[in-house]
Amino acid sequence: MSIEYISANSIATNAQSDSYSAKLEELRQKREELNKARQTFEVERAEYEKEKEIALKFIKDSQVIQFNVGGQLMFTSRASVLHIADSKLGQILLETTGDRVSVDKNGKKFLDFNPTLFRHLLEQLRLFEDGEPIVFYPPTTPSQVAPFNAMLAKLGLKPAPESDDDIFTFNVGDEIVQTTRRTLKRVPNSKLSNLLTMNNPADMDANGRPFLDYDPELFRYLLAQIQSGQIADFEAPNTESEAAFNVMLNNFGLKPK
Repeated sequence: MSIEYISANSIATNAQSDSYSAKLEELRQKREELNKARQTFEVERAEYEKEKEIALKFIKDSQVIQFNVGGQLMFTSRASVLHIADSKLGQILLETTGDRVSVDKNGKKFLDFNPTLFRHLLEQLRLFEDGEPIVFYPPTTPSQVAPFNAMLAKLGLKPAPESDDDIFTFNVGDEIVQTTRRTLKRVPNSKLSNLLTMNNPADMDANGRPFLDYDPELFRYLLAQIQSGQIADFEAPNTESEAAFNVMLNNFGLKPK
């Protein structure tokens, strides 16, 4: 065999080897690209599934729940109800209770409660944030406190504890006057302190507020004296109003100066 043939054969073999190595390198690079693409796909798929889960939860939680309360149709979101999911009300509205639930003629869940009191509950329910203690504050009208708390008890919900800062609203001589529990408690065993539990419908105005048939300015003047720490020997603002002021004091069981 000649040297020329051996050299040519060697060159051809080396060329084939180089071509084979190049193809292997090309395959290796493509394999790496595929692996990277696969990893990117897995990451993107995981992110998609996570976003999908969040979106589905949002859609589910934002679903509007309709129900009938004392003859009035009301609405709230599923997300709001989830704050009280373990309560009787939450189980009724989320349809997780095994108890039979009343429905109206249109197939809506029916809750036999005062619509005004329930709407007050619903307004607070919409404002709760995740992780926040769930307690409900009664309306400022004294006559509505007891029935509101009774409704909460039936629904498995917790009322807010009484506070001296609780505000009470009265209609005094056709003017709205507000004061705190603290002020009314300063004159115990009087008809004024009894306003805390006033619930006689005959003594209410059209909006359910206790109606007191007195001069609103004289009533405010009395409250101002009580707020300053005075519990007896109340004094009228002037001589002209003294008679009317003392009549009001007598009706409340309080002593004039």
